[in-house]
Amino acid sequence: MPRIKFGIFPCTEDYPDGKEMVRVYEEIVAEAKLAEEVGFDSCMITEHHQQPDGYFPNPLMVATGIARETTTLKVGTCVALAPLYHPVRLAEDTALLDVISNGRLQLGLGAGYVDADLDAFGVDMSQRGVLFDDTVRFVQQAWTESNFTFKGEHYTFENINVTPKPVQKPRPEIWCAAWTPQGLRRAGRIGDRWITDVINTLPTFNMFADIYKKSAQDNGQTPAITVLRECWVAPTYEQAVAEYGEYVMTSHRFYYEVGGYNEQVDPWIKDLKSADEFTIDKVATDRFIMGSPEDCIEQIEKWNRDLGTDYFVMRFRHPNGPEHKKAMEAIKLFGEKVIPHFA
Repeated sequence: MPRIKFGIFPCTEDYPDGKEMVRVYEEIVAEAKLAEEVGFDSCMITEHHQQPDGYFPNPLMVATGIARETTTLKVGTCVALAPLYHPVRLAEDTALLDVISNGRLQLGLGAGYVDADLDAFGVDMSQRGVLFDDTVRFVQQAWTESNFTFKGEHYTFENINVTPKPVQKPRPEIWCAAWTPQGLRRAGRIGDRWITDVINTLPTFNMFADIYKKSAQDNGQTPAITVLRECWVAPTYEQAVAEYGEYVMTSHRFYYEVGGYNEQVDPWIKDLKSADEFTIDKVATDRFIMGSPEDCIEQIEKWNRDLGTDYFVMRFRHPNGPEHKKAMEAIKLFGEKVIPHFA
């Protein structure tokens, strides 16, 4: 069995009103420290803005806090929204995070898909692809070169020297999020990895992977895939559903209601009369990593075999639950019973 890596992406919001964000941060740190202890490879932070539940808007700052409380865990973003950052500032801040963490940065970048995220910064949604492309290419160059010139579609810089340089040599990886043909081709062209969304299924990702892998190969890159997945492990599948199902489905009903699900790949959606009929038995297969340790191992093996992914970043908590204590139990069980199988 190949070496497969696992990360977590914790909940960074306090549903519904964002009044206890100190507690949220403290729980994230505790979950990250436990994840490190039981064999996870990374803790990755997401980014959104203008959220009433206080959703942490600065993933690099959160990742830096986690870095100071851990020693081996990779820290970073899955994903930071590239169009919202000036490329020089992003290159400096991420290099500094790599220094502070002694070489543990993993940078995941996305173009953004929520209007409110970009509107707050005055960023034109139609320009996000160009901004993303320039930013990724600039950061890669800034981390490895000194006194260089950069000419992109949006940004041009003369005689730039970003310091300090990252600890990792030649540089940290940049993972590119994508779920459109254009984005997938971009990930293959300029990214070190493609990082998936959390919504789509294994068969859909296989179709996406064909586009991504061809682009990577055409551009002399080695394709590599990281998948974001909902995850819960318990002694039995039934217990996992009882402990996690209500919370994961609240998130996925929201995705369904805002158009994140596609009738072409989930044709049963056409027959739904209301969101109440959007149930876990229809959604979980080939989408969630969930059940007993043996169930989770079997599902991960299938993803590895069919998609070729060797990195899973797992979400154990949603805005409305499970509570921190239960998430800690699931992280511990996953680390003790699932991860060793793939070491």
